[in-house]
Amino acid sequence: MTDSSPKDYDQQHLHSPGEDFSADPVPDEETVNGFHVALVLIGIAITIPAFLTGSQLGLAMGLNNVAIAIPVGAAVLCVIGCLAATIAAQSRLTTYMIIQFSFGTSGAKLVNMVISITIFGWFTVTAAFFGESIQQALKDIWGVSGGLAGNLSLLIILGSLLVIVTTVFGFRAIDKLAQLAVPLLFAALIWLVYLALEDATLASLESYSADAMTLGQGITAVIGGFIVGAVILPDYCRYVKNTRHGLLASILHFGIAYPLILLMLAVVAIHSGEKNFINIMTGMGLGVMGLLVLIFATWTTNTGNLYSNALVLKTIFTGVPQWMIVVVAGLLGTLLAVIGIADYFIGFLIFLGISIPPIAGIYIADYFFVHKRNYDVSSLRKQPAIAYPAFIAWLIASVVAWLTTNDFFTLTSIPACDAIVIAFILYLVGRAKSQSPPV
Repeated sequence: MTDSSPKDYDQQHLHSPGEDFSADPVPDEETVNGFHVALVLIGIAITIPAFLTGSQLGLAMGLNNVAIAIPVGAAVLCVIGCLAATIAAQSRLTTYMIIQFSFGTSGAKLVNMVISITIFGWFTVTAAFFGESIQQALKDIWGVSGGLAGNLSLLIILGSLLVIVTTVFGFRAIDKLAQLAVPLLFAALIWLVYLALEDATLASLESYSADAMTLGQGITAVIGGFIVGAVILPDYCRYVKNTRHGLLASILHFGIAYPLILLMLAVVAIHSGEKNFINIMTGMGLGVMGLLVLIFATWTTNTGNLYSNALVLKTIFTGVPQWMIVVVAGLLGTLLAVIGIADYFIGFLIFLGISIPPIAGIYIADYFFVHKRNYDVSSLRKQPAIAYPAFIAWLIASVVAWLTTNDFFTLTSIPACDAIVIAFILYLVGRAKSQSPPV
């Protein structure tokens, strides 16, 4: 790149909305500090499914067990996230470019497609859930069931359009949204906890006991709730200034904010005996605040889903502008949500989710031990089209994760960790035996 000022760079590269360096390293001029990236990640984590996870954990395990399960699960995610953030900070590449170094230039397209379908599915599910939740909130708060409140399809479309418009403008717009939304969302959650526990004591909370979920199952639920986010962390952490900022973003997100969100909702659920977020808020006379939390939480979360999916699809449809990919993918996801197909997605997405954790194990092994922290995009043309050691490790680790998920046998008692560790080891063994030396 020729010498140019930041202003010149902006004029050359930022005139097309949403073109966020999907195939090239993020340049120094576009980096931000780790706190900004952490806000974006936290905004994605503050979502209605996370609220439901925290509430269900509290009611299924009780305070003492949930106070162990959530921090332990978050710590596992934090370790994975820190490794992924380090790779991102040093390579400045998206997850989907990083995958090419271990799976091959053509093989990575299949992996990327699996990730794309998973993220796209969750976008669709979240869009549908948003419409249903807003409809319920309007009915519970103001008793409105006709007009706009009665039109579920229109509510889904309005919410999705908000997400699509934001995502079209890329990471910078998502960053600005997070700076506005995340402090407000956290303040609302803290206020909710304060009001809910005004008349509660630690003894009264501890007196609630439940054993519907074991400690191992609780830890697995915490990890499973955001493992895909840890795997695709490079999409966001590639924007950090350096490794230290990447680690800061991962620790603030996985080590502090995510477990805090789950713990707050678990405590409120234990106190109220209610797991439905809208019912909790309306029961406390905070219906309007609950409605705003729903809107902002879904806005930030689905913006992240659509952004990550567009980055994947850009590596497949290289000739299509990224903003167009955002619009088409967003509209298609909205259409599927409107016609009700999201209800059939969830089981399929959970199945696909089993295959995502091994990918992290493989690219972590590849970056640190095979390529020795040296990812040069120009060297990709020398990569094999399909790297079989990666696919063999991915397949075996995914099968093991499925077997441990369905209790055929137990390794670490956490299927996601089983998959990551097995994929990590098998990939290194496969590469060591491979006749193709690393680039």
